[in-house]
Amino acid sequence: MADDASLARAAQQRPGILAAGLLVAGVVPFMAGLLGLYALLGVGMPYVGFFFLLYWAGILHQDLSEFLPALMGSAGGLALGWLLLTLPVAHGLAGQAEAGLILAAILFCFMRGHLRMLCNNAMMLFLIVGTIPDLHADKTIAQMLASLAIGAGYMGAIAILIHGLRAVFARRNENTGQ
Repeated sequence: MADDASLARAAQQRPGILAAGLLVAGVVPFMAGLLGLYALLGVGMPYVGFFFLLYWAGILHQDLSEFLPALMGSAGGLALGWLLLTLPVAHGLAGQAEAGLILAAILFCFMRGHLRMLCNNAMMLFLIVGTIPDLHADKTIAQMLASLAIGAGYMGAIAILIHGLRAVFARRNENTGQ
């Protein structure tokens, strides 16, 4: 159960009504642009890119220092899911053992905090996505990775633009004494 201090912090972090309305209004052209980019490039499975947006932009609050680990972990999770699905098919019992050893090594690194650029929460989340049977990652891995790249590139570029504009306005306000 939350205490009064944590409830007060949560209330302070929430945007005001006007700001929330503007954010919602901004989501429409943002998503239209992203969906248009997927259509223009002929890349399907946009939900893989959306999942990255949810993780990095929503959960990590567009923390630029977390972008690369989120992207590397996401791609690594999809690739690991592909390996776990294809090694047993390609090599039988030996492939199952290989997949098990690879998974054990990744989990060890994740739990110990080693190779954090790759073995992180994003990797674990995208490992789950990559092993959803209906997505057939063994056949769609290239499309999944392309979708991830488009979503991450689009969101990353917009986040860098927003952070840059905030810095410009902050400097302008400092210079004018506001």
